[in-house]
Amino acid sequence: MRAELMEVPVMSDRSIEERLRALEDRAEIADLLGRYAFAIDRLRWDDFLSCFAEEVEVNLIRTGGWRTMKSSELARVVEKVFTSYTATQHISANPQIAIEGDRAVAWSTLNATHYLRDATGDPWHQQVGYYEYTLARLGAGWRIVRMQQIVHWQRGNQQIYDRTVTS
Repeated sequence: MRAELMEVPVMSDRSIEERLRALEDRAEIADLLGRYAFAIDRLRWDDFLSCFAEEVEVNLIRTGGWRTMKSSELARVVEKVFTSYTATQHISANPQIAIEGDRAVAWSTLNATHYLRDATGDPWHQQVGYYEYTLARLGAGWRIVRMQQIVHWQRGNQQIYDRTVTS
């Protein structure tokens, strides 16, 4: 499955069971995307881990390009970064979800604000863009197996953000 939205079949062409399953899958995936963002901001690393397959391919600013890693390793990287801020807020909104069997592709908006109380200069940094996810239905439900962060613009104190970027 390519990481772009697929054409979604017309709901009326499906049985009621297929339609219900599709709605349940979409709700579960949308909840997962929200849980991912919320877990970062609330520093809830077990919730963060529950969003991912055991092994995940990621391309995030903090991974220095595409990397395949254990979800536990990703959680350690993310925890180190986000516990260094006074507060953050990640908004992952407007999910666009396409499901094909046990695989799915989803996009959501990214609006992340990072706050550091004792920063030199402005105490905040904002980043806006998109997340692109590939998900798989695994034994425990839907999990992220591939994820990319696409940044369109940033503003604020770039220094408080850059100090956390690892490669």
